[in-house]
Amino acid sequence: MEKAFHYYMPVKILFDYGVSQKMASYIAGENVLIISDPFLYQNGVAQRIGESLIGKTVGYFSDIEPNPSCESVDAAAAAARALKADCVIGLGGGSSMDVAKIVACLTRDEGSIYDYYSGGTKTFSERKTMLICVPTTAGTGSEVTNVGVFTNKKAGIKMPLVTDRFWADYAVIDPELTYSLPPAVTASTGMDAFCHAIEAYWNKESQPMCDMLAMGAMQLILRFIKRAYDDPNDLEARGAMIKASMIAGVAFSQTRTTGIHALSFPLTTEYHASHGTACSITLPAFIRLCREGAAEKLQALSAYLGYADAGALADAVEALMESMGMPTRLGQLGVREENLEHITKVGLGAAIIQLTPAVMNEQTVYALLKGIL
Repeated sequence: MEKAFHYYMPVKILFDYGVSQKMASYIAGENVLIISDPFLYQNGVAQRIGESLIGKTVGYFSDIEPNPSCESVDAAAAAARALKADCVIGLGGGSSMDVAKIVACLTRDEGSIYDYYSGGTKTFSERKTMLICVPTTAGTGSEVTNVGVFTNKKAGIKMPLVTDRFWADYAVIDPELTYSLPPAVTASTGMDAFCHAIEAYWNKESQPMCDMLAMGAMQLILRFIKRAYDDPNDLEARGAMIKASMIAGVAFSQTRTTGIHALSFPLTTEYHASHGTACSITLPAFIRLCREGAAEKLQALSAYLGYADAGALADAVEALMESMGMPTRLGQLGVREENLEHITKVGLGAAIIQLTPAVMNEQTVYALLKGIL
């Protein structure tokens, strides 16, 4: 008997080459705040999009750091309130889009992010400000999820915030925005998307629609990521990668992620690894670990992707990462054996780790980490 499942995806998705220059007709209201990282502002990408919004008053906020802090959120919210923004556009990777999600809520709701996040007592009212997410990397999938991840520097923790208020009105997927991605970013964001897909697939809360999406996304990534890495001007590969990232995002938006992402949090906040690197570094080990708990599914996935079994898939993924210069050992991030107990405890503190189809406790997680030290 098939198990029951729930699927909800309210985001309108626009996919086309150059579509980011055609957003004006979709925007209700007059005042638009574009949130991006400093690089996208300095290189003119944010301004080009702003200039395409004929008839709109456009403001910019570009002080977004990787793994965005609560302080960045509050500063961006102040800018949105000052502009009286009717629409917030998150332009960039997951950091910019996650900040845009909560700023679209805080434009009308009072207070700080701390009032709503990590122990806060307030809840968001119905969001009145339009939210548009425009990814410039092929990895995060944040444009089609209702999750934002923020760093509470006061507490020294990085945690997700999940609310239906974070679903974007539009996800604008323009492959042209990824053409300038350097190879290292292409690799790390692409492997992050692979993690999203496989975690949605083996998740204890998995469901058939997400399984099909996740399998297709993984197939696209394995086919095209090295091409995009080797030749940044391969337009077919660029289009395939940002499409795969979005599809993987839809898949994990319904299931959440698992142990890979749980263990990535301390690796980003304490060892300053990029999010994609922090996730993918444990990916081959998790594939091997989950062979028993999700044996049938992983065998089916391996066959679909062209491998004899999950062990062969794990070996291939590890070799792919190495071919793109990505670290596959924690020691390459500066982690030492005496740090493993702490990383284990932090990872186990994230509830999503228990969605992994394997026993997740201090012994098993520590052993996994030590095996890739």
